[in-house]
Amino acid sequence: MGTETDGGGEISGPNKKASHSCSRCRRLKKKCSKDLSTCTNCAKANEPCDYPGRAPRRKRKEIEEAMLLGELSNDRTKRVKSGQQPNKSNTKPEIVATDVSQRGGNDIIEPGLRTPQQSLVSASSVASFLNLLNTLNHTNGSTVNESNMREENSNMPRPVQRVRSQHGVMPDKVSDSSKDESRAGEGTTAGTGNGIKQERSDAVASHAGLTEHERHRSESTPITASAIQIEAVLSVFKGGRTTPMKMPLNIERPLYDRFIAAFFKHNHKSYPLMNKIEFLNKVSTIRDFNKLPEEESNAFVFQLHMIMAIGCTTLQRAGMLTSEEEGLSEHFAYLAMKNFCPVMHLQNLETIKCLLLLGIYSFFEPKGVSSWTISGLIMRLCIGFGLNRALTPKKLKTMSVIDVEMRYRAFWAFYSFERLVATSLGRISCLSDDDISVPPPRALFEEEKDDIEVTNMMISLRRIGGRIYRKVHSVGAARRKLNAEEKKNVIDKLRQELDELYKLETFKIHSAKQETNNITFHHSDTWLSMRYYQLQIMIYRPSALIPKPAMDSLTILGDACLKSLKYTYNLYQKKLLPLNWITLFRVLTICNTMLYCLCQWSIDIIESKIEIHQCIEVLRHFGAKWVFAAKCAEIFSSIINTILDISLSNGRVPNMDKLTRELFGASNEYQEILDENNVDISWVDSIV
Repeated sequence: MGTETDGGGEISGPNKKASHSCSRCRRLKKKCSKDLSTCTNCAKANEPCDYPGRAPRRKRKEIEEAMLLGELSNDRTKRVKSGQQPNKSNTKPEIVATDVSQRGGNDIIEPGLRTPQQSLVSASSVASFLNLLNTLNHTNGSTVNESNMREENSNMPRPVQRVRSQHGVMPDKVSDSSKDESRAGEGTTAGTGNGIKQERSDAVASHAGLTEHERHRSESTPITASAIQIEAVLSVFKGGRTTPMKMPLNIERPLYDRFIAAFFKHNHKSYPLMNKIEFLNKVSTIRDFNKLPEEESNAFVFQLHMIMAIGCTTLQRAGMLTSEEEGLSEHFAYLAMKNFCPVMHLQNLETIKCLLLLGIYSFFEPKGVSSWTISGLIMRLCIGFGLNRALTPKKLKTMSVIDVEMRYRAFWAFYSFERLVATSLGRISCLSDDDISVPPPRALFEEEKDDIEVTNMMISLRRIGGRIYRKVHSVGAARRKLNAEEKKNVIDKLRQELDELYKLETFKIHSAKQETNNITFHHSDTWLSMRYYQLQIMIYRPSALIPKPAMDSLTILGDACLKSLKYTYNLYQKKLLPLNWITLFRVLTICNTMLYCLCQWSIDIIESKIEIHQCIEVLRHFGAKWVFAAKCAEIFSSIINTILDISLSNGRVPNMDKLTRELFGASNEYQEILDENNVDISWVDSIV
């Protein structure tokens, strides 16, 4: 017998069945019995049963207009633009536009579901909207193009999607749908120039198909943590934009392995953020680095390429690469940054790890502004996620020993990076030691015992550097109304603490196995001595606590400057001195201090000639892109010439006056160069 359909979408006939499932069964994704009065599921749940029926079909023109309103998904949009008909068997319910303000900020709607509170943008409403546009069109005497329609509809309700975090750190968030529409129109696809196919991460579903970080930008920045962080990093970090290498690359597997091994041999000891065994086991399964497996996450791809970029700079500093291989560091950074935006949208522990790797690589930019910005973001995320606090006993029961230790190690890696950047720039740290309850790293296996000892040594040096700044150079140190004796006690106590740490770590280095390669300086007592005297300079130089040090303190300060330069030059000769902005700023700080001591006549002029010559050699070796390093080298060359004149004249008074004028003039010119290049170590402004 035939059946007849009424206007409500229900089927009249002997079977008394509805043509489509009820609203509740659709929402819960359950099979509906389609009984007209009440379906079986609704009857059992004692819930009202409503059959909305089938939405009226729309013509091609109406569908095209609906695309501009954001009604249709990207897949259907592409089919309509290409002239293909949608596959009826695979057609899914459309994403429903919902007024989020009426539902509350925490309600997340899954795509393809409808609730009684939701309403579809029907064909009649689209027609009414088009009539309004036509009226405006005739009134203004102009045509309404696609971009204008986008602009008019920018404030209309948008579909929202659930953002999933791999580690459950961030809550669900509303995605920026307006970006999705513009990107869908661009027809971008996932993948990189060398054929690496990227995984479409669940956490960045709204950014699927985009891998180049520059293409993320829009006319305005969405008020989301990840979007603001992306804009902050991209505004200061200028690396990873392009690659100097010609594609495709033909790199042998052993060279990849050398880059990764160099990172874990040198950088991992200071920043133990990675699970070394797990990471290397995963890398060992990769057969072709130009074609990574599709299932690899954006975070792993970023970490892999950035680790190779950092390892490449380590081998380059040690003189173990050819001139052709040296450009690979920038190439790997380029490949890593293609995954930067998806990684930032994760907003979990992997995001902070990737930021730290980017920060380590940013050390090789001529200025410290990018490292300073990245370190701030890292510590903000650490505090936000509570990584500075030890896990509760209840939480410890749900995690393995390795996972707990890796979490603690990752925090100390973030801490060491941020504290290093802050003290190198002479600025306050984001996190006080009083707010940290995380235990220090400990070895889980016998094989990593030496590495963990180096890690703890680095943490101790970062900690004492922060304490020196807080007690001697901070604003609070100046506000403390201490008398001369109390100020001296502060200095003496810090010096005693530094001496004890230096003796302990020197003993550990001598007791440990000596390294046989020329990559890392961590087992070098020369490097430890250099840091020891640099921290001495930090204690005794003019400060907020003691703006005008006494002559006995200046004598210690001058001696520390000369010895620090001596050990710096020894590391430079052994190719153990990384030529990055951290080293440059430390050298320039010593230069500042030497100028002050020379002006105060607390350094022997004849003895200082050798160290200043060595300082000039180090500054000139930084390279062409380090412009202010070369300019500072010129300033010290003129100082050397003046000192030579004094030494030849047996220190007659007129020449001594000339030297004083030369030193003050050189100091002023030197300070102008620092200011022009935004080098923030200008602590002698009010003194010299």
